[in-house]
Amino acid sequence: MKLMIQDEEIFDPNKLQEAVKARYLGAQREKKKRSRRLHERKFVFDWDASDDTSQDYNKIYQQRHEVQFFGRGSIAGMDVNAQKKQKSSFYQSLVEKRRTEEEKEQEKNRIEKEKTKERKTAHDDRHWKMKLLDEMTERDWRIFREDFNITIKGGKVPKPLRSWDESGLPEEVLSAINKVGYKEPTPIQKQAIPIGLQNRDIIGVAETGSGKTAAFLIPLLVWINGLPKMERQEHYDLGPYAIIMAPTRELAQQIEEETNKFGELLSIRTVSVIGGASREDQGMKLRCGIVIATPGRLLDVLENRYMQLAQCTYVILDEADRMLDMGFEPEVQKVLEYLPASNLKPDTDDAETETTLMKAFSTRDKYRQTVMFTATMSPAIERLARQYLRRPAVVYIGSAGKPTERVEQVG
Repeated sequence: MKLMIQDEEIFDPNKLQEAVKARYLGAQREKKKRSRRLHERKFVFDWDASDDTSQDYNKIYQQRHEVQFFGRGSIAGMDVNAQKKQKSSFYQSLVEKRRTEEEKEQEKNRIEKEKTKERKTAHDDRHWKMKLLDEMTERDWRIFREDFNITIKGGKVPKPLRSWDESGLPEEVLSAINKVGYKEPTPIQKQAIPIGLQNRDIIGVAETGSGKTAAFLIPLLVWINGLPKMERQEHYDLGPYAIIMAPTRELAQQIEEETNKFGELLSIRTVSVIGGASREDQGMKLRCGIVIATPGRLLDVLENRYMQLAQCTYVILDEADRMLDMGFEPEVQKVLEYLPASNLKPDTDDAETETTLMKAFSTRDKYRQTVMFTATMSPAIERLARQYLRRPAVVYIGSAGKPTERVEQVG
């Protein structure tokens, strides 16, 4: 009986059940811990909190005593950085005590010179908006052009305009600009107007709406306005002083509207020669200073002797790429053949020299100036430019071959 009780105590039913499960269902496997591979960069801490042996459950050892050493080091109570600071301040004070009055004065002058140099450098490195026109350096002008996405090609290109007040334009023209309502020059105007005022040929690469109409009009108006008024009207029989060609009648009418805003204020007469109107009626009105026309109708008027170009010294081709795309290249070339050959610029370095170009600028005998505005520089445009322009300055607004941010100038 006693043996039987002992057997019951020895054989635990729970353990027997677990043994049967392990025999027939298999023992429960522990999850294999993922070891870190050699090629992995990050450490993988794949361990359980129960594996942490740093925690001591004995209350006696929960608050451990910090070890203290004697000697150098932060643990031992000596901070090396603090020692260095103390040494440097000690030696500095020692040197200061041993200096003579003359040496102290020299050191004071040296520090003052360094401060003056720093102030001058800070003054010179100001943004161009904070500088006067006379203080602008070549670096400032380069930053100025970058700020307005202006790229130039061609030698001896003049500095751009910063504002109308600094442009140096005649009072009458400047007053007309203010009355028309142009408050600030657009990027193409900032660079193209100074080039135009030097009587130099220009290729302007800018899209419609960038303000290029005023960019080619203002130098033209400055020149015509500089001629004696009586002399202007006496020589109208010899034809206009300037012709502006546009690919479509709508664009020609827009240019005429813009030109009339200035012409009424400066007493400069403008006439448009476009299709849809009587050729005879237009021919009777051609005693003027500026003619705006489409190439086909302008050639028709010239061939029928309604107008001549004996004194034309300013030629503008607006949207030249579109003009050539529409098939007007033969008409444009025939119109340009009617221009006098006596006022052609020399195809030499003189075509870039300001003194040579401005020699007779205030008279009717000045060199012919040809201005071409286009949205793209196609091979046809380059061919036309090589044939009729003399050492032009090329002005890109935005990156060449890329679309330009639109600029609207409301007047």
